Amino acid sequence: MNTKYMFFITGLLLAVLFSCSEKKLEPITDSMGKPGTVSIIAKEELPGGVRLKYKIPNTEDILAVKAVYTLSNGRTYEESASFYENKITILGFNDVNEHSVNLYAVSYAQVYSDPVEVKFTPLEPPLAKIARSVSIISDFGGAQYRWENEDKYPVNLEFFTPDSTGVLQLVRIITSELPAANLSLRGYKPDPRTFAVVVRDNYGNMTDTLKENIIPMFEERFNKRSMSVMKLGDDANFTNWEGMDAYLIDDDKTTFGHSPANSLPASFTIDMGVTGQVSRIVMFNRLFNDSYYSWGNPKDIKIYGKKDRPSQNGSWDEWGEPIIVGQLSKPSGLPSGTDTDEDKAYAEAGFEFVFPLDVEPLRYIRVVILSTQTGPTYTHPAEVDIFGEVKN
Repeated sequence: MNTKYMFFITGLLLAVLFSCSEKKLEPITDSMGKPGTVSIIAKEELPGGVRLKYKIPNTEDILAVKAVYTLSNGRTYEESASFYENKITILGFNDVNEHSVNLYAVSYAQVYSDPVEVKFTPLEPPLAKIARSVSIISDFGGAQYRWENEDKYPVNLEFFTPDSTGVLQLVRIITSELPAANLSLRGYKPDPRTFAVVVRDNYGNMTDTLKENIIPMFEERFNKRSMSVMKLGDDANFTNWEGMDAYLIDDDKTTFGHSPANSLPASFTIDMGVTGQVSRIVMFNRLFNDSYYSWGNPKDIKIYGKKDRPSQNGSWDEWGEPIIVGQLSKPSGLPSGTDTDEDKAYAEAGFEFVFPLDVEPLRYIRVVILSTQTGPTYTHPAEVDIFGEVKN
């Protein structure tokens, strides 16, 4: 190659590299100087925090208001509110001591105003209230946890029970903002056992380990050889399109019962053949077009129970209020046609509906399917399992 061309190309590359190395990240607008400070209008102390209302300075280039604060656990956090807001909420304090927060006005050029310090004393933190509400009681095959979260505060609950060596092991984690909820851990023998829970928030705070020593109640799956599907007057016929009534309790999840078109709400009644304390019912949807959340698979349901033999005419007056009002829904919440691996695994394990512990012993279970996953007016459930303890 001609030497002068080599010098030319080398020089061009050096110029490009030099220009890249000199490029600086700068604000998209020129600074108009330090902004004025915000003016505090009102202060509302909250559980674990404070809500501040303010007035921004009369400056043209204000972008946001930023709060900077240090929590009880020593972690520093920032919260920002846009130019269009006039309030900011600060959370994460896990005590009722006095704290302070610094508020800054921030310009488009990322210039901060002088800080305005606001002192406040949070109300009782949500974690303390949740911890005080937790109860752990004996349940079928394990323990039932109950708690209240009146502030609807986002928390993670970590559930523990010992392994074979007696060391507490984490067995489940859930995220919840519900004002009141419960959860059961199952699969344990009726022997003394410790069950525990730790509640954490998104700010690095956590409760002490809350635990109880209890004896799980005995639980088994009711024997389907003793069961039969009754044909009450108001019940649907599940013998359409290859379906059979008996397939609802045949222990084969590839078979199904199928109601006729325009049959919703569609009910079926199971005679368990024995009287028992029912702990839970698990329903399985049919795998259709590679989905458990399609076509006539059940979605919204009600479950009733009865100890004495019902009238053949199927009169609903005998059944009282439903024990369960529930939904066979996917964990992801995604629309029909899009199922995650978690959605599939959830359906394969069955949709569980837990009975209150104070329900009387039952022999007859009646399920009403109110709606389907994608709207057809027929339904095709695959299987029903019933758990509890025989009381005959």
